[in-house]
Amino acid sequence: MRVTGNFSYLLIALIGFLALTALQAEYSLPLGRYFIGYAFEATMIVGIWSIVHVRKWFTIGMILVGISIVSILLMELGGQYWAKYVNLVSILLFYVLTTFLALKALLYGREVNLNKIMGSICVYLLAGISWGILYYLEFLLQPGAFEGLTVTQPEQQFTELLYYSYVTISTLGYGDITPLSPVARTLAYIEALFGQFYIAILVASFVGMSLGSRKRTPLASDRNEESEQP
Repeated sequence: MRVTGNFSYLLIALIGFLALTALQAEYSLPLGRYFIGYAFEATMIVGIWSIVHVRKWFTIGMILVGISIVSILLMELGGQYWAKYVNLVSILLFYVLTTFLALKALLYGREVNLNKIMGSICVYLLAGISWGILYYLEFLLQPGAFEGLTVTQPEQQFTELLYYSYVTISTLGYGDITPLSPVARTLAYIEALFGQFYIAILVASFVGMSLGSRKRTPLASDRNEESEQP
């Protein structure tokens, strides 16, 4: 896998998707649920296009995107409710795959640059979205899995659970939304642990890369001293 300056595309797509979900929840935009669905598809496509350079992973990613699009059509045109679960599972698998590939790209190479920093933010955002989808799936299967949700529209419920996901991964713990079911509680503390270990491991990895790069590249003063020696 080669790493180029293309994490910026994925970062812009993720920030745009999060902003769109917030605007939809705040202002109930016309056709908002369609926009959110299309935003999901856009971030999925951009995610695969911008960081994947191995044909196998690209093919798997596009298959998951295709399944998601077909399931949306079955929901909207055919009224097939079960397709909603297929859509969520395919999206979840895609985001997990993208997170894995982005994390792999971060650990590839020996230098810390702006692209890697943007990539580290992408992994954090991707992980939060992935857990948000897991919470939403648990909520659909167990409507009493969370206490504190203040809305009834499915898209807004997802937005609130996405908010809860980022509050959990950052260990802010406001307490306005509380997991009640065993599965929801397990997902919550695993996400909190992931958030803490991710930051610790990422910082350690970047420091190690930076120190290793300095050891391999002599300082300019050292090179001048060497050139002055007879």
